Amino acid sequence: MKHVRMIRHAHSSANAGLPTTAPATITLTALGQAQAQALAASLPSAPGLIVSSPFDRAVATATPTALRYPDVPLELWAVEEFTYLAPARHAGTTQAQRKPAADAYWQAGDQAAIDGPGAESFAQLLQRAQALLHRLAQGTAQQAVVFSHGQFIRAVAWVILHGEQAGEPALMRQFRALDTAQPLANCAGYQLALGDDGWVTEHQLSADGHVKFIDAFCAQQPMAEVPAMALTQEMRDALARRRLG
Repeated sequence: MKHVRMIRHAHSSANAGLPTTAPATITLTALGQAQAQALAASLPSAPGLIVSSPFDRAVATATPTALRYPDVPLELWAVEEFTYLAPARHAGTTQAQRKPAADAYWQAGDQAAIDGPGAESFAQLLQRAQALLHRLAQGTAQQAVVFSHGQFIRAVAWVILHGEQAGEPALMRQFRALDTAQPLANCAGYQLALGDDGWVTEHQLSADGHVKFIDAFCAQQPMAEVPAMALTQEMRDALARRRLG
């Protein structure tokens, strides 16, 4: 059985609420650099393959792991973040300033819509997610780590969960609602497994790899709460929002 750990990049300047110019060039903060180092040190064993998004913040997160395991191939694949707003139109803005345009995009629920040059549709995002799963299935590595981005990682889980229906309007809006209500922490991610029956998202995994739990992006299983003592403040806040919702 193959296992793949999908990992969101470490804390970035966008996460800190700073203005950004282009999705690909967002950098890590000092906190993010420390998180990337801690993540690399926490891995229990060498994977057979290290994959990274070409975006700067993902490469910077993957680099300490690649340096720890210099004999493991490091490859850049098309697992970059979902850019659904045209970058030129929103250059120099913060996440808060982009929120009205983002909300309008998701409320429309049109998986084929493209906001403008440099943006992609939700359908294209799902296609990239499918392509990743196919490439991993065809590859020789039995254990892989993939450094990517929150929405892309969850699109992979969404495709596994919903298949060809993943981009339907209601499911597209649900994807957004769940993603914003249960934000994926920096350096957290999901454990995927490929068996005889295909891919399954086994569980969400904390940044240090010690906390495992089921959320709405995993296989159809009962929701499992995270032990309170293991929670970071960011994860506590996410669970609180889920309970209130």
